[in-house]
Amino acid sequence: MLWAKYRNWLLLMVYVLFFLHTALWHHWGYEGVGHLGFGEFFGTLRNGVVTAGTIFTIIVFVHALFFGGLFCGWLCHWGITQDLAAGIMRRFGIKPVMAQLNSKIIPWIWFLIIIAQVVLYWIYSGFPTELSFNPSATPVWSGVPRSIMLICMTTLASGFILVFLFGERAFCRCICTFRLWFSWFEKLAPHKVRQTKACASCSNECTDACPMGLMVAEEVKQLGHVKNQECIKCHICIGACPHGVLQTSLRKNEFHKDGPQIDPPAALSSSISWLQAGFAVIVLVLFGFDLGGNISLSLGFIAGFLLIHTWQNRRISPLEAGVIVILVVGMYFRHDMNDASSLLKGLLAISVFLLAARNLDYKRGFEFISIKAKATRVPAGMLAVVIILTMALGAKETHNSILFHRANAAKSSNDLKTFVAIMEGCAGAHLNPANAYFDLGNAQLAIDMPDKAVNSFIKSLELDFNKKAADTMLERLFTARLFDQSLLIAEWLVARSPETPRFRIAHGNILIQLNRLEEAQKVYAETTERFPENHDALIAQGEIKVAMGNSEEGLKFMLKAYEIAPASTSIHLADFYRRLGRHNEAEQYFVQAVTANPENSDLMIDQGMNLFEQKKYREAIEIWQTALEKAPNLVVARDYIAMAELEIKKRRDAILGRQ
Repeated sequence: MLWAKYRNWLLLMVYVLFFLHTALWHHWGYEGVGHLGFGEFFGTLRNGVVTAGTIFTIIVFVHALFFGGLFCGWLCHWGITQDLAAGIMRRFGIKPVMAQLNSKIIPWIWFLIIIAQVVLYWIYSGFPTELSFNPSATPVWSGVPRSIMLICMTTLASGFILVFLFGERAFCRCICTFRLWFSWFEKLAPHKVRQTKACASCSNECTDACPMGLMVAEEVKQLGHVKNQECIKCHICIGACPHGVLQTSLRKNEFHKDGPQIDPPAALSSSISWLQAGFAVIVLVLFGFDLGGNISLSLGFIAGFLLIHTWQNRRISPLEAGVIVILVVGMYFRHDMNDASSLLKGLLAISVFLLAARNLDYKRGFEFISIKAKATRVPAGMLAVVIILTMALGAKETHNSILFHRANAAKSSNDLKTFVAIMEGCAGAHLNPANAYFDLGNAQLAIDMPDKAVNSFIKSLELDFNKKAADTMLERLFTARLFDQSLLIAEWLVARSPETPRFRIAHGNILIQLNRLEEAQKVYAETTERFPENHDALIAQGEIKVAMGNSEEGLKFMLKAYEIAPASTSIHLADFYRRLGRHNEAEQYFVQAVTANPENSDLMIDQGMNLFEQKKYREAIEIWQTALEKAPNLVVARDYIAMAELEIKKRRDAILGRQ
């Protein structure tokens, strides 16, 4: 196949587009197309909101009805991560043996959790009766921390370590619930890898090359096509065939035969699979929000395997110990977003693992996968403890989930007291506790519990420090004139993020509202000293100087701010000169401000008033009429026009009276 030659380039392009989409949303602020995850489809089943991810999922699923698992082989970024890891390990001379994992316990658990969430939502909030379309409803890369270090650790755990232990595409074969869905589509899809001519005697290169560990040669010889539902149509087997026997096609040919698919023998016993599944669920429940669902499942899967291997051998190999240390240290730095240094830490962890895997004796560490694992039985006591713990945590999580659905139903019906009563006891157990505390704080604020709202807001920020969310909290408290509570948030923000000037400025603004001018002046002075080129800080310092009666010194700060950002500062200078009664200078800056903000009708109102105060009534009327054209419902503009026309009439009457 011609396209198979370019598969690696296509996979690379998919990865680039994935991170470009993230950067467009979170770095450049383009929020037109939201998250494209398959989970969005189930979100639509819950709330009736059709997102970009819903449309994407439907397109992929319709495609899968005809082409089966082609998406997994060519477009899935999780698959790309594993292919990249396998390729790098081959470059290092590391050649993991394919260990077939026929267990689907973890994918089924993950799938049932998703379905249960939909059903619980219907029970407590009702079935959605109508659909709405909002392509950007869900932020890109939502539900897990956005962390460079976490990306590296996910690549290490779900890519390198899983591939190292169990062979290529191990994540797809034993953890991914989406792969479970595509295997169902593969059963229906007519697009297959098919035999096109007589199969020559060979060394089963197609089977050896298959990243999914399928019995390609055996199925082709017996059925004339690859029937196994785990086929991802990657075309690697096609390229591996030395005789060009294989091609993909939608149509059956003369070689096609009916019959059951041929499953490769499992490398692990069923008891080991259950142990791994139990550990995966435990890690998912305990660390799912901090790490994300897929990496949590991967870490639990790895932990279960390392436990039984260590138990079986009564010792831990240096490589296993190294893997544990690398993962523990990496998880400690999981929220690290310090760009270059975070990337270097993550790459260092991957490099250390590769060097260890290359230089330590692989066979001494993991030979039992191909020799003993199929016959190994997990001790009944160990398995019972893990399963009981899994069920207990699962039951607790189910109970919490029911509480959260009840709380959401109360919130939807505007029963905020019930919402608060429920969430005060369980917000910390939410899969996204930062959002839960944020919603709780808003509800507490709405029912006049401002002190508790502040505590909830601070807990939210402690769990996931988000500057936009912090701005929202400050704005809501400030506009509600809850200045004492606003001050608590502002002081916490300044201590948490001292390099953010706007938090310091907000701190000073709140102190002014509390009539603590000396303290506000001190805050602004510290801010301008620390950020001498920040025009907002200079404006704030100028305003406080004026408020304290030092107009000339305040003007100096204003003019310095104007040198840095004339468009932003001109409106403040215009207002400043107007208050001083220096209307001509004020008009100069009003013109600049309106030119920079031509749609700001409120600014035009002030500009017109400056002219009115100079008795330039006709010019003022022209400005207010322009503002009225931009905002026809601006009542104050009509009132001011009437007021100016009245003054013109008075002037005319006075002139006529003198004549």
